[in-house]
This record gives sequence, C-alpha cells and structure tokens, in this order.
Amino acid sequence: MKSVFFFLYFMVISLNSIIYSQIVNEGEFTISASTTVSFLDEYTNKSTGNFINNGTLSLQGNYINNGLITSVSGTTFFNNSNLESQSISGTANEINFFNLVIDNVSGVTQSINAVVSNYFLINLGNSYSISPGIQLTVNGDISNLAGNNGLVLKSNNTGTASIIHNTDNIAATVERYISGASEDWHFLASPVSNQPIASSNWVPSGTYGNGTGYDMYVWDESTPCWVYQLNTTTAPSWSTVHPSENFVIARGYLYSVQQSNPTFNFQGTLNNGTVSYATTADNTTDVNLKGFNLIGNPYPSAIDWKAISGWTRDNLVTSGGGYDMWIWNPTANNYGVFNSNGSRGTNNVTQYIPSMQGFFVRAESNANLTMTNNIRLHSVSSYWMKTKTKKSIKNLKVKIESKSGLGFDEVLFQFGHSENKPGATKLFSSVKSALSVYTQSGLDNLSVKYLTDINQNASVPISFVSGANGDYMLTVDLNDSNFEYLTLEDKKTKTLHDLLTSSEYSFNSSLNDLSDRFTIHFMSKELVLKENILEVPIYYNGKNIVIDLSTIHSNTQVEVFNVIGKKIISKNLERKRIHYLTSGLKKQLYIVTLRNKNKSIRKKIIVY
Repeated sequence: MKSVFFFLYFMVISLNSIIYSQIVNEGEFTISASTTVSFLDEYTNKSTGNFINNGTLSLQGNYINNGLITSVSGTTFFNNSNLESQSISGTANEINFFNLVIDNVSGVTQSINAVVSNYFLINLGNSYSISPGIQLTVNGDISNLAGNNGLVLKSNNTGTASIIHNTDNIAATVERYISGASEDWHFLASPVSNQPIASSNWVPSGTYGNGTGYDMYVWDESTPCWVYQLNTTTAPSWSTVHPSENFVIARGYLYSVQQSNPTFNFQGTLNNGTVSYATTADNTTDVNLKGFNLIGNPYPSAIDWKAISGWTRDNLVTSGGGYDMWIWNPTANNYGVFNSNGSRGTNNVTQYIPSMQGFFVRAESNANLTMTNNIRLHSVSSYWMKTKTKKSIKNLKVKIESKSGLGFDEVLFQFGHSENKPGATKLFSSVKSALSVYTQSGLDNLSVKYLTDINQNASVPISFVSGANGDYMLTVDLNDSNFEYLTLEDKKTKTLHDLLTSSEYSFNSSLNDLSDRFTIHFMSKELVLKENILEVPIYYNGKNIVIDLSTIHSNTQVEVFNVIGKKIISKNLERKRIHYLTSGLKKQLYIVTLRNKNKSIRKKIIVY
C-alpha cells in the first residue's frame, strides 16, 4: 500500500492531534507547550527543516533528522505498539531532545549523534541501542528500568558507541569489537563496575593446550612481571595480585583472543564520576621498570590525557613539564607514548584514550591516580588502540618500519624547550621479532627527547635494533617542522641521505648490527663531510658551558678559545657523561672544539 505524505512548510501546532501520514518538514514546524502530537508514521526533518518541540511528540515510526531540531521543554516518546522497531537517524550533525522516553518493546536504535538536555527514560521491558561510532550525551538524569539489555552500546569494525552521562548506577551492555589479527595483544579496561571475569564471554574456550581460547594478564609493578589469569600456584599468583572476581575499575589488562575479530561485551553499571586507582612505585628489582602501572580508561567514552581539570596524578614521574602515558600498538608491535604537555605522540598514540583502553603510567611514589567526568569526551572514542602544535615547538618524528610486516617504531625529538632534557622512557616490546627505535640520554633509553634548538643540537643520534634480518625503511614526519637541512647519516653503509629531498630511506639490517647506526644532522651533506661531525650537544645554560657526551662511547678532548684566540680550557672529558665547564668564563664569545677518533666539532658559544 502506498504511503501518504504530509508536507510541512510552516506550521505551529497548539492543539492535541493525531496524524496518520508520513510527515516531511521542509520549513518551520513548532509544537507548542502543553500540546500532544502523535505521528503514526515516519517523521523526516529535511535539511531545510527547523523543528521545535516544546510540547509532547509521540512517534510510532522512524525519526529522520537532516536539518535542525531543538527542544527547550518538550518530550519525545518512541512508543510503537505494533511490535516494530524504530530508528533515529539522519545526515545532520546531531539531534537534540529535551526529554526522551523509550517505550517500545521491539527497541529503538540511535544512528545519529544525539544530546538529551534533561531526562532520558527507558521503560521496563524496552531497549535502546546506540550504533557503532555514534555518540549520546545526556546532560540530565538517566533512568533505565530495563536492566543491562535496556541500554546497549554497539561495536564493530567501524567503531564503538560512546555515551557521556552524569547518573550513577545505570545498567548497560557495552560491546567491544576485537580488531586486528587473531591472537594480537590488546590493552583492555572495563567501562562497568561489576563485570565478572570467570564464566563470561571474555574467557572463551578454544584449542589451546588448557582448553581455552584466550590469554589474560595483569601487570604487577612490585615484582615486576605479567601475571596470568589462570596462574594459581606460581608466585605472584593471580589471586594475590587480583583478589577480585570482577574486572577492577580503572585497572588495565593485557588481553589476547584466539578467535578472529569477535565482539564481546561488558554488562553491569556504567562507571561515572570520580574514579581512583592505587598506583605504586615499589619495584626494587628492575630500576628501568620501577613505577610502571597498567591502568585503564574506566568510562564508556574517551578521555583526554591533556584535560585541564579532572586529573589528580601528582605522584607520576614528570617529563617535559607533563606526564607520559604508554599504549600498546599491536600493528607496530611496540608501545607508543604521549606526554600531557606535548603535541605529538609516537606509534599513533594521541592525547585521546578510547573507551575500554588500558595504558601504562609511571609513578614516582605510592598514591591514588584519580579521574572525574571532566576528562571525558566523545572524540575518537570509536577507535581502540589531533592536537594542535605549539608554534614555538618543532617536532621531528623518525619512524622505522619492517618491510616484512614485523611492525614499526618511532622516536620523537621536540625542539623549543628551555634546556636539553630526557623525555619519555623507551618501553621495549616483548615480541622478539619487533624492531626498536630510540635515542639515548646518558644511560637512559628514550622514545621522546626534549631539546633546545638545532644550534645547540646540530645532530641527534638514533639507535636502532632490528628484531630480524631483513629490509627496513626509515621515514621522517615533517608536518611540524621547517628545517633548512636534514641529513641522515648511515654509519654502517657510510651513506649521507637528504631527507628533505626524499623523506624515505631504505636499508638492510641484521641482528648483529651495532645499535648506534644513524644520526640526523641539521646541516647540508657537504658540511657534514667537511666537518666530519662529532654529534654532541654543546650549549650555555646560563652558568656553564655544557657538553653532553652521554651518547658518546669514547673519551673526548675539549679545547676552549676566547675571542683573541687564547686557549683557556684544555682537558680530556670522560665518555658517557654530561660535563659542565666553568673555569675562567667571562661574558664574551668562545670557540669550543671537540675531537675524538678522527671526528670533530667546532662551535661558537656566547656566555652572557
């Protein structure tokens, strides 16, 4: 039977009415206060349509919004009585409700971003689903009388639904599509407060030797080691480090599943408001891993690591004026890192931490890390795993990728800081075939290093360790930089490559190669050849001439001359140390010369 269409171009409804046709609004349409209108068929608000609901709208069909919908006092009911499901969709950015009531036993599906300003009610026996990648914001109260199946956040390969709310104890089901290859490792966290681990969909059976089809671990900072969920005998056992039978709120889990791309779900009450997790720095076994805690995003929405308010994390180790967090990237086979005071991360990690995502932080002392709703947002919450760059900061990101599909890794040099200082610690992959890219500061291995400028840092060393013999490609990301010269030195092949002419450099590597293979010079190839450069930062810090030999493996001779050519300092500097020269310095220009093993550097330093 053909549908009958009722087109609206301008209408104000102030009397209770029932309309049986499909409604198409192409102009201005208002439902006045204290007025109830029932649409028994589909309602479409076209791109030219402006719909204002200040009364009561009862819908038995689908709701399609391609235009503008506002509501400052009205209520919208979805109440199909014919056992037919309903949908909320459209091409507009979002749809706005004041009050939203779900009274359909066959369910309502939201496929367009929506905002509920006042209350959101799901009645007993009904259901409301938010489609993958779609967002719902409820500024008022939520009442879900239908239990876990009454509110469902869907997930698939395109994304995961997100909800931001302020009401405690809201029952829901939150799905998580497991992306990537079968048996990839993922960092996981629960968005609900009472999801059991045993006998849940998160512990499926399979063809592993113990009859399971999954692996689940937690990180024990004090040991430090990964603790297996089925370990009941070897110290530290699961019950020792994880006495709860449920997923712990804000704790991170290392998870892998044998099945390819399943969709599992969490069921319980959505986490909301203030959430605290106890972080420790008790490890005395391995100083390189002291203070690392695997925590997780506890909310059913993304969170912002750079949020101005909402974080209490003063006990974390500071780096570059902020705090680092690390996320495992299964595609890279490596950890990526992002700093709360930074603008760029490595290995695709950004400031946004998706829902159900675990991440590492590094504590300096034992204390609670606390989060509130102020850190929540919808941005990138669809993805499991952009920020604007400060104008004074130059970022140079160097990526090396295996051409055999064994992953990739990145190191980030950030220029524009008041002094040279270490950045984020390099967390090495436990995958044997994974490659590693990093730089060094003294004995520390870093994924991020903060530097002053290219005058004080004419060259930066890059360490590379291949996880397997094979072909690799080095590339640089120049989006946040405008260097005049960028020359890559490959010490193994004795090759100089202009990265500004071609940002890619292919090479072969074996497991026996030395790690300190590459250097990037911020000068032309001709000058690198002429000077036979020793890559050492030399600068004046306001008190001393600083010579950073922390990455140099041999002792180095230094000579300092004043403006008339008089030698005022001549000494042998110990390798792998930062040296501070103070003897006889006055406010003037000096020439500093370093030499070792036929390499040299000469630099002008102004003492002020």
